[in-house]
Amino acid sequence: MHPDTAALARPPLRVAAGARPYLLTAASRPSVPKTARDFVRALLRHGPLAALRDTAVLLTSEAVTRAHLRTPGSADILLRVLTAAHGLRISVHDEGAAVIPAPSSEGLRRSRGPDFARPGGAPWVPGDRDPAHGLLLISRLADDWGTTPFEGPPHTTSLWFELRTGR
Repeated sequence: MHPDTAALARPPLRVAAGARPYLLTAASRPSVPKTARDFVRALLRHGPLAALRDTAVLLTSEAVTRAHLRTPGSADILLRVLTAAHGLRISVHDEGAAVIPAPSSEGLRRSRGPDFARPGGAPWVPGDRDPAHGLLLISRLADDWGTTPFEGPPHTTSLWFELRTGR
């Protein structure tokens, strides 16, 4: 959670009976962010979570774009949306083997390690779209976010974020 929003902290998203998971798997192609945006937009079109739709679509687009930029085209990207009565959690898993910066009390820790390389291992250079841009948006707009080891291929992680209603 970002320090500026700490005073507005809400309880963590608790998964209870009635929570619904939705999954989307797509190849890491330039069209995958649009596919993910459309998927989230359709899920949140109506109902109690509709107020979260625009933020969820924006943050999903950033997370999936980031995943696409760091994975080969032959890899798949997995998008998982878990909805509950009072919020949602969106997780994006890719097959990139680099570590994602973790949230901290000082805000997003930025480094220029292997995580900030372009596909094929070319390093990030000034003038390119800053690969941490999406993480900065997520750290500012999400109620909570982080990374977790993925139970699939070794050395991979999932980036997740939570959005909650005002209840």
